Amino acid sequence: MISPMTCCRPPGRTGRGCGNIRSISMSTRTMSSGASRPPSCMASWNVSGRDWCSLHKIIALLIAVLAVLGWSLRSFFNDTPEGLIAGKKNIVVMGCDSRKGDTGRSDTLFVVMMDPDNKGASLLSIPRDTRVKIKGHGWDKINAAYAYGGHELTRNTVRDLLGIRIDNYVVIDFQGFKDLVDVIGGIDINVEKRMYYYDPYDNFKIDLHPGLQHMDGKTAIQYVRYRDAEGDIGRIRRQQKFILAMYKKITSANMLVRIPSLAKQIMSMIRTDMDMKDMLAMGKALHDMMEAGGLKMAMVPGTPKYIGGISYWLPDIPKMRQLMARMQDVKMNDKFRANTEALERAYNEPDAAAEKDGAAEKAKAGKEKAEQEAKEKKAGEDAAKKKAASGEMQATRIVHLVNCTGKEALGDKARRQLEQAGFRVILQGTGSTRSRTTVEGNSTGNAVADSLRRIPFDHVTRSRDVKDAGFDGTIFLGKDFR
Repeated sequence: MISPMTCCRPPGRTGRGCGNIRSISMSTRTMSSGASRPPSCMASWNVSGRDWCSLHKIIALLIAVLAVLGWSLRSFFNDTPEGLIAGKKNIVVMGCDSRKGDTGRSDTLFVVMMDPDNKGASLLSIPRDTRVKIKGHGWDKINAAYAYGGHELTRNTVRDLLGIRIDNYVVIDFQGFKDLVDVIGGIDINVEKRMYYYDPYDNFKIDLHPGLQHMDGKTAIQYVRYRDAEGDIGRIRRQQKFILAMYKKITSANMLVRIPSLAKQIMSMIRTDMDMKDMLAMGKALHDMMEAGGLKMAMVPGTPKYIGGISYWLPDIPKMRQLMARMQDVKMNDKFRANTEALERAYNEPDAAAEKDGAAEKAKAGKEKAEQEAKEKKAGEDAAKKKAASGEMQATRIVHLVNCTGKEALGDKARRQLEQAGFRVILQGTGSTRSRTTVEGNSTGNAVADSLRRIPFDHVTRSRDVKDAGFDGTIFLGKDFR
């Protein structure tokens, strides 16, 4: 089911005509020729997941900054012709967080559809786990397109999937947000509770105490990236607080003198095929649209599904293309319908083969599992004997285990390893897939590492304030577990 589109407005603005995406009227125009290329298939993940969180963060900040820049710098570009972005304009936006020496994958992907003539703007989120056929690379998640071929391959994959013309691209570097906060002189945030998290892979640490704090860029990014037992709901709430603080600071009167340095910083965190005047024109248009009617937001419709042991979001192709027609304000002609049907057939074809391969892989894994269990059992017994002999046996820690790998066998494997290491698993279940194995300890600060330090596989740690829980922590097993 597609949820109604929501609106994003500056604080204090009521706006007009927010409504549901379904109410967008049809015109007599037809889909552009850009939709004629045979499209590929796609899938993604849960709308309540990390994708939607990142989406709100990027969109709100980008719009806030560009809107303010476009409005504030209007005096510098009085000779700029009106309508630089006249007519419908579709811009694909990729949010990336690559490490040194690693191209990375697009962490967030969406398309901004602007209609300056009617002072309207829409945004379609494409979840990063969406299953598509990437040209030259076969079926994969859509965020892999960026790793394979950068913005150009991602742009083409999105075009073929949605069946719409993509006019421009924007790539945003998440790391630039830290510098942006520093450029505006920091922001004030009231931290609602103790926050602790450590990721040894990225050497990233969050260590915040409750209370009102003036945050620099490094501290602010810790705040918006923190995720606790509240999951996505809590993270979204914190990101909204961060966004409001950013918007309030950027729109304050004393920020006008910093506009030149702010513009330079914005452009340093963005790669695009649009020039500076186009970017500023887009910012002004977004500002005007938000003043008039808000930013309508939607997501590719679909359902979650496991294929070959991997979790995907499988889109409802007919509904997705109907949604595109409404968002583009066009009618579905015969050519576009045929294109949509071809996409749906291509999307369905790999399922049977993938499931067959998955069954064969499962049978093979069963045999390997039995052999591995025997080896692990012997290794565990030897280790236990060695610890007992040296007097190193420690107090038993009681944990919950949540398998988020998408593979049932890995949950059993992790349980055996934990029990051999002296842990007692009193509850085992499954959850939505995640990349990293995470341990949430029922204590704070370094006490997490002390109480759960014997976990026998790589993980990151978080703390949560839970009293008298009856267990020491919860282990969320990620796809990095082997």
